[in-house]
Amino acid sequence: MDITYDYYRIFYYVAKYGSFSAAASVLLKGQPNITKTINNLESQLGCRLFIRSNRGAVLTAEGEKLYRHAQIAFENLSRAEEEITAGINSDSGRVSIAATETALYGVLISALAKFSSEYPGVKIKLTNFNSPQSLEAVKNGVADFGVVTLLEKPESIFHVTKICDFREILCCPKGYKYDPDSIFSGPYISINRDSYTYKYHSDFLLSGGIKKEPDIEVATSDQVLPLVKSGMGIGFISEFMANEALQNGDIEEIPLEKPPKKLSICLVTDKTKALSAAAVRLRKYLCEQTCSKRGQ
Repeated sequence: MDITYDYYRIFYYVAKYGSFSAAASVLLKGQPNITKTINNLESQLGCRLFIRSNRGAVLTAEGEKLYRHAQIAFENLSRAEEEITAGINSDSGRVSIAATETALYGVLISALAKFSSEYPGVKIKLTNFNSPQSLEAVKNGVADFGVVTLLEKPESIFHVTKICDFREILCCPKGYKYDPDSIFSGPYISINRDSYTYKYHSDFLLSGGIKKEPDIEVATSDQVLPLVKSGMGIGFISEFMANEALQNGDIEEIPLEKPPKKLSICLVTDKTKALSAAAVRLRKYLCEQTCSKRGQ
């Protein structure tokens, strides 16, 4: 099927802004031209892409499928244009990172703050995903690299660099009373079932003969700490997030005879995709910063 690039470009902007008139304004084209192009595209594809109304243009199910692919393509093209106009300079450009909350608190906040002060010309887009979602973002080209927690070796297309190890600590509210022989008899707070961390915690409990479903299930790992602090139950919290609250006496660690094994935060790239000069510099910077910390 021979459909011109301009058709897809116009479709992308109509979908992005949800409006034929807005797309016409951005593209400096007349609205009748925009409408005609979308009609031709729908005719060639044999399906309807938008539902038109006085309030704008809403994607159909087929339009949503096309937009997901168009969005990846045009965002990649936009990044490439920025890199070219910036002279392929590692002191400028744009880098997109997909990261988990644990990675954010554990390594990224401090490292990115220092990097931004040294390379203020580099624009950084940080997206919060769990580990599986981050890998998918890297694979699809939505992110240049991911900083994630891995429990098993990912697909062979990924290159994995370990940044640091960390502990998951079982924590309870200050003054919480529990039976050492049945710690999980009370309310248990856990991250959602779609994450690697949930599987890690479940496998750890099962290894000790404990089958425990969460009483409270949260969307992201950084939501566990405030719920534990508020007295709603016990839960595993990464040491990065728990340390300050432990030092302040807001929560307490529940000592375990056999604690969970350490986990690793890893930087993941797609071997089949070339990184921009700015992304290469940031990846190297993150690895150097965290490696120096491990050596201290």
